[in-house]
Amino acid sequence: MNDSQRIKAILKNSQAVIFYWRAEDGWPVEYVSENVSLFGYQEQDFLSGRIPYSSIIHPDDIAQVFEEVTTYTQTKQDEFRQVYRVLDAQGKVRWIDDRTVIERDEAGHPAYYVGTIIDISDQRKAEQFSQLLGGLLNESSEEAYVFERDSLKFTYLNTAALNNIGFSLEEAKNLTPFDIKADLDFVDFKEKLANLDASNQKNEFVEFEAIMKRKDGSEYCADVKIQRVYIDGHAHFFAIVHDVSNRKYLEEQREKEHQFVQTVIDGVADSIMVIQPDYTVSMMNKAAKTMLDLAPIQNTDSPKCYEISHHRSKPCDGQAHPCPLHMVMQSKTTVSVIHNHGNSDKAHYVELTAKPLLNDRHEVYSIVESSHDITSLIETQELLIEQTAKMSHQAGHDSLTGLPNRRLFEDRLRQALLRSKRTIDCFAVGLIDVDKFKHINDTFGHFAGDEVLVEVANRLRNTLRTSDTVARLGGDEFTVIIESIHSVDGFKPIFEKLIAAFKDPIETPFFGSIPVSISVGGSVYPIDAQDESDLLKKADLALYEVKAKGRNGYQLFNDMQ
Repeated sequence: MNDSQRIKAILKNSQAVIFYWRAEDGWPVEYVSENVSLFGYQEQDFLSGRIPYSSIIHPDDIAQVFEEVTTYTQTKQDEFRQVYRVLDAQGKVRWIDDRTVIERDEAGHPAYYVGTIIDISDQRKAEQFSQLLGGLLNESSEEAYVFERDSLKFTYLNTAALNNIGFSLEEAKNLTPFDIKADLDFVDFKEKLANLDASNQKNEFVEFEAIMKRKDGSEYCADVKIQRVYIDGHAHFFAIVHDVSNRKYLEEQREKEHQFVQTVIDGVADSIMVIQPDYTVSMMNKAAKTMLDLAPIQNTDSPKCYEISHHRSKPCDGQAHPCPLHMVMQSKTTVSVIHNHGNSDKAHYVELTAKPLLNDRHEVYSIVESSHDITSLIETQELLIEQTAKMSHQAGHDSLTGLPNRRLFEDRLRQALLRSKRTIDCFAVGLIDVDKFKHINDTFGHFAGDEVLVEVANRLRNTLRTSDTVARLGGDEFTVIIESIHSVDGFKPIFEKLIAAFKDPIETPFFGSIPVSISVGGSVYPIDAQDESDLLKKADLALYEVKAKGRNGYQLFNDMQ
């Protein structure tokens, strides 16, 4: 299997789809990998021009995508990443991770975009978490009781107290706290009251929790707060009883819900942590706990997120490790960042997605952070980008000489024409044949012929400026584009240098010295022609003239007239 077949097999079985589109309105597609069927499309849907790439971007995302691409393009960032939605062939919304490489022309303008997209819809679903913590507990009505210091009999109960315990006021006046507090210890209660009675501090009180008993025998839990008060000069005790039955019930439910949420998130393979604004982790799942290393954690009761995930003593910062907590606190929206949790020996990339938890005042009081291992995804994308770049180069260059091929030559010819129209400069197109190349092949063999072609390419390339173009059209046919010359006469010394470059024979390691000469026919824009087709025709006529005169020379079309 050759490299081309191997690459094709990799792309066919990959989860990453490659698009190659022109930097024109609508982004018309020139190449798309066969596995675009993952999104329900066929290659021909795009290659036929029926569907440009821009038409599959979700309508709500297309403005942002175009704006980002424009920004990256203008700021000369030739590789960038975007996450947005597209529509598959059935109209279903898919989230994708798009890694794009910009291919620019000689002038630095974008010519093509190479996009590597991967469906991350399932990952997005995992980012949806409901609020994990409950709201504030509702308080129940307070009950007020007044009882005598000596007899401990009640002298007053408010409506809330009477309604809750079920006694009338007359019935309650024959009762003491021991009658309505099922678990009240006589000795302990009397000691509390004695200490309260002996205190000289104003507003002194005692607090405790008790089980209250109603007239019908039912019970409820309450918080009790007792103060000493004076009524008509006599000492009494004033008790505020707060029914906490609902609170206790809610606490039990909350604990059950907490356990349920903990069970649910423990079943998630990705690491999940609930992080407070001071970096304290208040909740984590089993996957997060596997990262625990007690050595860097200063307080095991309130570990910090950076201590757990990065085993460091300070919060994440900088471009390499942006802090998702800071970003969420500022934006109050969900953010995603990529961290490398590996070391110098091996990379370990994780995508951190942080979602804010907001209170009633729209303030962030915590975030839910999930961590997804994307090491294999990054490695695959890097491999595909490398292979794509290689394929892109191969698509525009000759495999033997490394020179631009016919396709890239035609593109550069169009660009040269556009530049010359703007600058009002001339440029020349030269068609070159290696003289009697068939004889070289027949005499020395094809291997020698290949060595000759490689050396011809080198001499042509070394003779011209780096801003000029040397291309191989096929066989022994070469072509050059020479730009930014002010007159026809200015091209003659250049063509003479091309001929002179072959005054010495070509030395080959196996076949010795091989004499080589070339024939060159040239045409000049705008003197000889105003479009690509005519320039090539005129150059071809000039080349024919050189061959008719015996080869090993050059001819400009303008001098033939």
